[in-house]
Amino acid sequence: MKKVIYYTAIAGILFTTACSDSLLDIEQKAASNEESFYDREDAIESARTAMYATFNEEIAGTEGIWNAYIMGLNYSADDVLAAGGDIEDHADFRYVNEMRYDPSYKPVEQLYKHIYMAVYSANLIIDKFKEDKLDTDYKKQVVAEAKVMRAWAHMLAALVYDRPPIVDRLLTNEDKPTNASSQKAILDWCYEECVAAIANLPERKGPDDKQGAWVVTKGFAQFVAGKSALYANEYEKCVSVMKDLVTSDKYALVPGAQFKNLFHKKGDGCSEKIFEFNYETNTSLAGGKDAWRVGNTRGRWMVANVLNWRGDDIVGGGKNPQICATGGWGGGSIQQDFAHKMLEHDGDSYRRKATFLTSDEFFYDASLCGWKSDKEYGGKLSTRAQKEFDAERGINNSNGSFSRSDVMEVKMMMHPDDADLSVGDNCNNTNVCLARLGEAYLIYAEALIQLGRNGEALEYILKIQNRAGVPEDKKATEATMEVLQDEKQYELWFEGCRWFDIVHWGIAKECFDKVLGKIPYQFDEYFTSKGKKPHKLYYVIREGEKNPFTQANKTLNYVKGKHEHWPIPQGILDVNDQMQQLDGWK
Repeated sequence: MKKVIYYTAIAGILFTTACSDSLLDIEQKAASNEESFYDREDAIESARTAMYATFNEEIAGTEGIWNAYIMGLNYSADDVLAAGGDIEDHADFRYVNEMRYDPSYKPVEQLYKHIYMAVYSANLIIDKFKEDKLDTDYKKQVVAEAKVMRAWAHMLAALVYDRPPIVDRLLTNEDKPTNASSQKAILDWCYEECVAAIANLPERKGPDDKQGAWVVTKGFAQFVAGKSALYANEYEKCVSVMKDLVTSDKYALVPGAQFKNLFHKKGDGCSEKIFEFNYETNTSLAGGKDAWRVGNTRGRWMVANVLNWRGDDIVGGGKNPQICATGGWGGGSIQQDFAHKMLEHDGDSYRRKATFLTSDEFFYDASLCGWKSDKEYGGKLSTRAQKEFDAERGINNSNGSFSRSDVMEVKMMMHPDDADLSVGDNCNNTNVCLARLGEAYLIYAEALIQLGRNGEALEYILKIQNRAGVPEDKKATEATMEVLQDEKQYELWFEGCRWFDIVHWGIAKECFDKVLGKIPYQFDEYFTSKGKKPHKLYYVIREGEKNPFTQANKTLNYVKGKHEHWPIPQGILDVNDQMQQLDGWK
């Protein structure tokens, strides 16, 4: 089995990555016994396990500090800043964040390869277990699971790239995939694949069925079909396929007080999760604490460092705030205008506090952040007055903490309970969620609004707001697209949705034009006043004067007709003359 998977995986790489023509002539070894393997009784389970493992590695895994799925999609949004040590730190992330990428940009190619390697693992099952071999309900189920995972990957490809290919079978050396006819054609295909698979899939057993959140079920098929239909503007189809999901008793929104757990290990497999990659560190495979020396990336390794607060800028380092599992590099900062808008709307809601902390909460609320000098954590300080002039806390970068404002995001940072200390304190053991009920409700509500069924849509918007803890005077009284758009942004910040949404709504350019090039620098009044004022965060905007790109090109631009999608990677075009760059990237 290992040989079959190894060599067929290599074959898949050759078909989906940049390589020389000569490499395409390498013989696929062990092919002579491949068919006999798939005739074995245990083959379907082995292939199923391999598929899930491949998706986990390709989509949720990392390459050094970069995860093309998590970082690439979220840094493509207008409400996230590519922060770090300074303007040159994590420059790759800034290319996405500031619309500076091109077809040769590495992460653009990385995510493309990951998507189609994952597709390959699904196609391996679908091709090898055709109708004549589907002699049990279980085999039919596994093929249906593979079709839904393949559809999810194609949905992602359609939303990220400009008309990428539909790869619905195993490719040979002679095959050259071509651009899809349209984004809608891909999304329509995803919808049909999922709808056809539903009959052969089991339901989750109930809200407490953790295993039911870690494999493909009817609920996930309905989610992928509905999301595909929404972005294809097929609103009737979206409502029809998602109704059973949003009314199901197999799922439930977690209580407001548990909202923050959705993004940490405590929330893995909870009642709200429809599908997530179940991640557990295997130290024997990971190579122990020295794995980084041999290039083993251990799943979500170092994503923790990227998304935790900038340890160099914090008094006492990144572990001084007790919320932090490890020292961080300060990436994934929340854009200040959006944060202030959410604060005005949500106030002290569970959701807002699980998304970012105010200056007061960061410095003085031991339950939300906490510092080593706090009495609750073994220190001596217990009163607000003591903490206000505590020299053992705060932000002390005299140049200003780069791309950060007067709030501190917490949603995706790594808590101590998320760490797997067997391989180091920067290995996040939290699952990577692809679908949860909160997003399903908002997809369903959006489709209802588009169909003029606003009263029904309001019911689902209010479910989200009630759970979030939104103040009564801020709750929606009617369902409009403006209300829906705001609610999606509040609920789903840094969950890989915002870029796709603003493109779909046709407002991407106006959203990006408001924020591009305007870089906040964060300061702490205690240190800027040399101890005369209490701790308080504030920021100044430096509009690109330290950015070498803006100096040379005057401004950063979102180009309509171009930046709605990433380009087809240049490495793919170099080895496949049937693929073309289209529209703004042509």
